[in-house]
Order: sequence, then structure tokens, then C-alpha cells
Amino acid sequence: MQEAAERYGKWVYWLDPAAQRGLIDELLRDKRRVHLARHQPCEALYGRREIVAVAPEVWDKQCLRQGSWYRASPRKGSFLVAANRPLEGLDLDPWGTIRLEAFSPARLASDEDVIGMLEDERAAQVLPEGWGLFTPWEIRALEIYSRQERTGRTLEELFCYYSANHLNFVFARFSTPCDGRGPAPYSIQKTPLVCSACVELFGILGEAFRVKYVAPCPGLKYVKPAPGEYFRVDSAG
Repeated sequence: MQEAAERYGKWVYWLDPAAQRGLIDELLRDKRRVHLARHQPCEALYGRREIVAVAPEVWDKQCLRQGSWYRASPRKGSFLVAANRPLEGLDLDPWGTIRLEAFSPARLASDEDVIGMLEDERAAQVLPEGWGLFTPWEIRALEIYSRQERTGRTLEELFCYYSANHLNFVFARFSTPCDGRGPAPYSIQKTPLVCSACVELFGILGEAFRVKYVAPCPGLKYVKPAPGEYFRVDSAG
């Protein structure tokens, strides 16, 4: 059963192995509470797991193409940890929190919006190497999913939306005022036209914004927002 929105929450931590190796080892020894992600970073969102640790190599596994954002970021090499409550007894402050919240975007992106974002001179500086390297397996999966969802989009068109969506969390063209905390960028389209929500959920992109509203991507299966809900990401900074 889907957990009630008001009960779902994850506290997100980033640990640098060079500076916090002892703390990482301490967490990993607690096998009763700490689950080690095996295939996807978004395993960290699973509500029934009290604590999930995501080692750097997990970003190279099932979501290798999507992990290009992690590998091109200052987070590269760091451990991701997500917990159902703040971690106590450790000298560790959370990077931020993830919750579910009802949210209605003012508008969604059109093809013209997407083209404009991709033509922005900043786009080429942001899109990472490997982001466009779809495997044959992923191409087949996306073609099947696109037919099921009746998107009417080619793979090239889907990729344009995927890219523009991530760019919106770098130079926000789609955002909403949020609780006096500045503009909050949001996913520019609904689930069938977005990819790799983990990039925004865990702060690989969007560090400049204290709040983000993120739609789940098609591959995110560990928690499902109810209709009208988005993931709200609040950074502690």
C-alpha cells in the first residue's frame, strides 16, 4: 500500500569518502538498519527501508546514461545516504529532505519552450558527456513505454524534453515562488516526458535553489506519488 503523503519523508546526506571514510564504514556495518542499493540510485527512496546507502558505483549500473550527471558533478565519488528520519548519534548534517506534496505547475513546457532552452548558450556547457548514449535495451524500452503512454514522440523528441527538463534546474524558466525561499523550479512536463528524477531529488542539479518540485521519472518504482503530488525537495542550505 502506498504510504500516506504526509508520512513519507527522506533525509538526504552526502558523505565524502576522503574525509568521512570512518563514518561510511560505521554506517555500512549496521546491516540490520542500512540497506545497500544494488542497481539504481532511486532505491534510496524506498519508504520501507529505514536507511539506504548508495555507493558511487551504483550510478554506473542500470542507469549508466543517467548517471553521467553524477559523474560530471562535484558529487562524483561521494556516498549518498537517505533515511526515514534524521540520523542521530552521528556528526552528520543532512543535505536536505524529500517529501510528497500536492503541487500544480502554472504551465508545462511546449515544443517551442524546449527548443528555446536547448538553444540557450549555457546548455552546451551543462549537458554531460554520455548523457545521449542510449543503449539498445533502453531504446527498446522507451519505444514500448512511449507507445503505452501514447506520447506520440520519437526518441529524439523525448531526449530533447529530458535535456530541457534538467536544464530548467540550472537556469530556471519554469518556477514558482515558494514560502519566501526564492523561486522553486519544477519539472517542465509530466512523467512520460522526463528522465532521471534522481538528478534533482538528490541535489546533483539545482543546488542554487532551496526548493524544487520534481515529477517522478518512468523508471522510479520505489515510491509512487498520488495524482497531483510531486516530490518536494528542500535543501538545508
